[in-house]
Amino acid sequence: MEVLSSISDFIWNDDFWLPEGFTWKDLEITPGGVRKPQFADLYYVPVIALFLVVIRIIFERFIALPFCIYLGIKNSKSVYEPNAICEKVFKEVTSSPKKEHIDGLAKQLGWTSSRIERWFRKRRKANQLPLLKKATESCWRCVFYLWLFCFGACTILPTDWFYDSRHWMIGYIHNQDFNNYSRAYYLMELGFYFSLLFSQFIDTKRKDFYQMFIHHIVTIALIFSSFAIAQHRIGVVIMFIHDASDFWLEGAKVFNYAKIQKVCDGLFVGFAVVFFFTRWIFFPFWVLDAFILKVPKLIGPWKGGHQLESAWLIVLQILHIYWGGLIVHMVYKLMTQGKVDRDTRSEDESSEDERESNKKKK
Repeated sequence: MEVLSSISDFIWNDDFWLPEGFTWKDLEITPGGVRKPQFADLYYVPVIALFLVVIRIIFERFIALPFCIYLGIKNSKSVYEPNAICEKVFKEVTSSPKKEHIDGLAKQLGWTSSRIERWFRKRRKANQLPLLKKATESCWRCVFYLWLFCFGACTILPTDWFYDSRHWMIGYIHNQDFNNYSRAYYLMELGFYFSLLFSQFIDTKRKDFYQMFIHHIVTIALIFSSFAIAQHRIGVVIMFIHDASDFWLEGAKVFNYAKIQKVCDGLFVGFAVVFFFTRWIFFPFWVLDAFILKVPKLIGPWKGGHQLESAWLIVLQILHIYWGGLIVHMVYKLMTQGKVDRDTRSEDESSEDERESNKKKK
């Protein structure tokens, strides 16, 4: 027990995590005093995550699925010609076959190169999740992100500190009340991101799988650490501005799958505007500025905890820049082609046959 206690004291060293002059005892609640985050609240997070997984299954099956069918979304079947030689190469090559593979198979089978490429395209398509599955996933995320955004708006917009970043730090610990709304918001966000972290391995595979995995890890770390050290005001601000754009994108995906292009494009434009305002303007010039530059001036000297959280916030901003580049690419497609073709993050190739047939027609 002494060894465990020593390890715990080393990990949760208040000289590292808290500003100079503060200790963990400052976070203890006194009768009639200011409410503060408590570690015991985090015991609810695994229960919430499991509850959300169950709710998601029920929602996707009994609400999202009928809705997506009503919109006209159907699963398209990919019929490919069985071929043992091509199948063997397909299992060895995880992505599109290289030119030498195609040329070798064309000689061996007596097929044309275009026929080989078409076989692999249809074979990959047969391995992908059905379109309805993708649509119901996006429905769930759209609805829950919208719920989180609305709850966050009710939590922080009526406050007198949201509009002045200095007050995110003024009164730190002793005078910043952690009310029930903030507490519920934190626990829902943590539970939701834990459920996303694990469901990512069974959801539709996307090109930025690892970036999203890093994003979920960094987000959980930030939410947890800001909760632990009572930086809950800046914590709820970060959660709120992230929730502001995500439901637009998931809604656009649903209508893109349904081929309702005008609604899809409208939602995507809304997403792009909100994304760039919240994550390329508000986040770096208000949140990063407040936490990295103003915190030491308003709270006092702060060692490792401040540096660690600053690093996580910078990683988050790097991911924002990466995704922003993808969005710029999609905006360019919208302006040049007149529509959002598809989610550039997706591994989906369901529209390849359409594009090939359109080329032939041209």
